Amino acid sequence: MTSDRNLIPDSGIFNYLSDSEKKDLGRHTTFMTFVRHDMLFMQNMPSDYIVYIIDGLVKIYKGGRGDRLICISLAGPGQFAGLSSAFGSDKYRNSSSAIENSSALMIRTRAVTDIIKSNGAFSAALFRILSKEVLDVSDKLVNFSVKQLPGRVADLLKYFSEDIFGSKDFTVPLTRQELAELIGTTKESLIRTLNEFKNDKIIDLDGKHIKILVPEIISMLSDLG
Repeated sequence: MTSDRNLIPDSGIFNYLSDSEKKDLGRHTTFMTFVRHDMLFMQNMPSDYIVYIIDGLVKIYKGGRGDRLICISLAGPGQFAGLSSAFGSDKYRNSSSAIENSSALMIRTRAVTDIIKSNGAFSAALFRILSKEVLDVSDKLVNFSVKQLPGRVADLLKYFSEDIFGSKDFTVPLTRQELAELIGTTKESLIRTLNEFKNDKIIDLDGKHIKILVPEIISMLSDLG
């Protein structure tokens, strides 16, 4: 764990910062590494930090009734975790844990707020990210209520193929239970639907390795729901 003024990357939203702003923000930033299952933050903890993912993959989720978890989203390199909580509440409204070995910048929320007050371009870029986060969650809630399970599983496959890996051939670093949480179903129902896709030769499935054989059908199932 290190804190250094040169931690802020020269990419993404940070391109809107001047050199002096990056140095100042770096003074309030800590670099941390995580192994699988390590917690980045927990629901109801003070939301003192904005988390920016440097490497790896993390999940953002909320505790439900009993032991049930509701997975809200995943975040990979160049993305934030807990952004809406940092600005919308004094406590994290959800939790985040590492899916695989990951590293992240823990940036003091107060330091980012100070920059927002003086840097309009950075503020606008951050507002766009927050807006997309809200829209993605809204779309997910709608899909849960109107889409049948094959449509939701197709959405999941498209998400990994297009947004996470940029390939139709990928290995998912999540358990079947974690995948099921992402689309609001049970592990058994997810496994059954994936096997149906495999038997219909829409995908090739070998453990955590998935290859989309007929992307047109995946897209059709996603669209039709």
